[in-house]
Amino acid sequence: MKALARSSLGSWRHRLAAILFAVCWGAPAHAQLTPTFTASANQPLQYGKVVTSGGGSITISPDGAISENGVVPVSGLSSTPAEYTLTYNKGLTGLLTTELIIQITLVAPSGANTGGISGTLSGFTTDLPGYSQIQPGQTLTYTLYNCFTPTCTVTFHIGGTLNIATSGGGGTLTFPLVVMATVTQALL
Repeated sequence: MKALARSSLGSWRHRLAAILFAVCWGAPAHAQLTPTFTASANQPLQYGKVVTSGGGSITISPDGAISENGVVPVSGLSSTPAEYTLTYNKGLTGLLTTELIIQITLVAPSGANTGGISGTLSGFTTDLPGYSQIQPGQTLTYTLYNCFTPTCTVTFHIGGTLNIATSGGGGTLTFPLVVMATVTQALL
C-alpha cells in the first residue's frame, strides 16, 4: 500500500513540475494568450475647404486624386481619403502561418446641413485588394493570405464624392465615415 502511495505522490510531483515549467518558461512573459483584432481609423475622409456659388461636387479617390465639379478648392485644410488599418495579433499561435477571412462593412453616413449648405456622400471607392467600390451597408469579404508574422495588418483607403447644395452662406460639413470589421475565420 505504501508503494502505491509513493508512486501516486511521485507522479503528482512530476505533473506539478511539468505544469510549473510550462507556465513559467513555456511562453514569454509578454506573450498574449489569445488572438486579438483591432480596426483603426487612421485619418478621416476630408474634403478640405471649397467655395461654390450654386452647388457642385468634389471627388477624392483612394489614392488621393481629386476632381471638382462646380466647386473651387480654397487653401487650408487638405483633402484626403479615409484610411483604415486592420491588425490581427495571433497570440500564442504567432509562429504558425494563418489565413484570415475578414468582413468589412461601411456604415451608411447621414447627410449634413449647416449655414445654408447641405451635403451628401456617394460613390464610395476603395483600394482594398479585390474591390474597387463599396456601398453603404455592403459587406466585403477580404482574405489575408500567408499571415506568417505574429502580427498581421492590412491598410486600405476609402474615397467618395461630396455633393454640395447651397442656398447661400457657408459652413463646415462633417461626415463620420464608420467602418465595421470582423475576423470571421483564422485558418492555421
